[in-house]
Amino acid sequence: MTNEEKYFKVPKTFGLSVLLKLTKKNVRGIEISSDGEQFTSNVPMNTLTDAVNATIKAHNINLKIK
Repeated sequence: MTNEEKYFKVPKTFGLSVLLKLTKKNVRGIEISSDGEQFTSNVPMNTLTDAVNATIKAHNINLKIK
């Protein structure tokens, strides 16, 4: 398994939780699980990134960093 094929894991935060739930709901084939501390997807990072970007665009979501 190459680096691009590894399942995506990321520390759990509230904002990311909402975004990943929305992505899971709207993109077929994406599964997200949590062990309480981090999220794990059933797809590689590049696939999940594309799905999250499509969700952001479809829902007109803008990130604001303060």
